[in-house]
Amino acid sequence: MVASTVSGIPSDMKPYRTKSFLLFGFALLLTPAMCDTADAGKNVVLLISDNQNKDDCGCYGNAVIKTPHIDRLAREGVRFLDAFATTASCGPSRAVVYTGLQTHANGQYGHGHGIHTYQLAPRIETVFASLRRQKYHTALLGKRHTVPDSAYPFSFDVKVSGRDVIRLGKTAKEFIEQADDEPFFLTIGFVDPHPTSIDRPGWGVNPEQSKAPTVTYDPADVIVPPYLPDQPEVREGLAGYYQQISHLDYGVGEVLRVLKETGKEDDTLVIFTSDHGTSEPGAMGNHYEPGIQVPFIVRAPKGDGGFVAANTTNQALVTLADITPTILDWTNSKGPKYSLHGRSVISVLDDSDAAGWDQVMLSHVAHEVTMYYPMRTIRDRRYKLIWNINWQSEYPLPIDTLRRATWTETIRRGDAKIGLRLIDRYLHRDEIELYDLQNDPQELNNLAGQPSHMQKQRELSQSLNQWMTETSDPWLVRHRLTMPGEDAARSSRQQFFDD
Repeated sequence: MVASTVSGIPSDMKPYRTKSFLLFGFALLLTPAMCDTADAGKNVVLLISDNQNKDDCGCYGNAVIKTPHIDRLAREGVRFLDAFATTASCGPSRAVVYTGLQTHANGQYGHGHGIHTYQLAPRIETVFASLRRQKYHTALLGKRHTVPDSAYPFSFDVKVSGRDVIRLGKTAKEFIEQADDEPFFLTIGFVDPHPTSIDRPGWGVNPEQSKAPTVTYDPADVIVPPYLPDQPEVREGLAGYYQQISHLDYGVGEVLRVLKETGKEDDTLVIFTSDHGTSEPGAMGNHYEPGIQVPFIVRAPKGDGGFVAANTTNQALVTLADITPTILDWTNSKGPKYSLHGRSVISVLDDSDAAGWDQVMLSHVAHEVTMYYPMRTIRDRRYKLIWNINWQSEYPLPIDTLRRATWTETIRRGDAKIGLRLIDRYLHRDEIELYDLQNDPQELNNLAGQPSHMQKQRELSQSLNQWMTETSDPWLVRHRLTMPGEDAARSSRQQFFDD
């Protein structure tokens, strides 16, 4: 069981309460270190790329993409091999990052812009608010996707395009210099490698939006992952996607240079990650591996110079819900009164295979208001179980996927598959999906209901159900996870009679 799974959401926000008081006490033991004043010698820079798969940078094994600055950060820090977005959708994922609470608990169930209007629930506290209370200077430069504004109190509130990596670096320096000797928390929201258009190829740096040097790639050289078809439009898109990753890498280098120039490198925790995987089918809006596996690099300075566990890899399974607890722990700051769903990674940076970090929980509700498809997922080192709560409906592709060439050309050709996956199975899913990731890394063979895996399915289902109960998952008011051997339709109906 994952240690930090107990919610401390205010009681008037819970549809029902956890039965055991011991669970609440256990949660309190897992909250980050708390004191009345922050550690003035510990700053934080959080770098978030937009829609980037884990494998798509040099230090994670892509031999084509040029990412020298991200690779340098990995050499100076700790590279986590298995890090996960809890929801593969930009706005909701960032809400998880900034609150330490899973989507079903923080209230931002989907995007908050335009017609969608999802936002954090009342009384949910962001890490920006926690650190402002501790007298930290705070800023979020670039992409935000943060609502409501009242939950994000920035002491330095300057709007900068997330695609203008040179200006992002200059503004970061201005912010740090304004902070002077006071502690700061700076988040940079890069917009790369989010697609730049719907029209083919859909990706690529727009020179009107940034004057930074660009790297071009030959579509013949890109690596087409197995979940995508090897077609000309896919290769063209990947070449532009690669270019944008090199562009954001230049921006990462600018921020690292600013930290060194301002003398803050030796007292600043740097975290680099992505909000989720790429916008391609099978990634965005899914709990399949391409959507949820993200790069996750942590560079923590040591008091006597250098960096903690530099140039190492870490086997711990972590999620983006761990970022807020990590920041609170590093800064020795008081967090919200309720407990968080993540936990700090600071204590395991120098323990490459720490015990108790071998399971993660994920929660997705919707991408946009018209794309409701709630999922709850448990993943350990070998197996993954996905509960598709709205499984009887056709899976709604996110708008970022639906209108771009990879999908539209696949449909126009009348292909039966998207990559290795049958399109019909992609759109019409089983209620429970169980995969052996060791033998089936592409998640094509659903083992749910098979006698040979009944015990594993039961074990994962029970753990997932316990976690949802402990975190006061509102979906349990209406839905119940089908256990092995049960009929899905009967299980759903029986929930109302049981209540």
